[in-house]
Amino acid sequence: MTNVRNTNSAFWKPWLKVEHRCLVPVARFAEPDPEKPKPRAERWFARSDGAPMFFAGIWRTWDGDRGPKSKPVSGPHRIFSFLTCEPNRVVAPTHPKAMPVILSPADVETWLKAPAAEALALQKPSPDDELILLAREEVSDGDV
Repeated sequence: MTNVRNTNSAFWKPWLKVEHRCLVPVARFAEPDPEKPKPRAERWFARSDGAPMFFAGIWRTWDGDRGPKSKPVSGPHRIFSFLTCEPNRVVAPTHPKAMPVILSPADVETWLKAPAAEALALQKPSPDDELILLAREEVSDGDV
């Protein structure tokens, strides 16, 4: 699972402790284009100022096989998931259920070190003016 929405779930609670929180650095992120489901197409989002961003993430060790069935790699593996929240007005037309929790630079320290209740207060949409939907010509196959 890559998305953590229900942080009250007993499944996620052990992984929300300080020692399992991390940052997931991204330059942009994609959501499936609801107007072009086949072949699959994406709509890409980035910070309006072009700067990198961080998703609020959690990590853990998982033991098992990963990779293709023809060449599985046995674990343990370090895996991560990221928190999601209600979408802002930029993401909602594409994905009306959720968007990643994008941390501001001022929130990074809180996410990584604060008690759980304070850190989880960051599980909210980023301000509308901080994200843009990229034009299709701004994202080439070499960029993804």
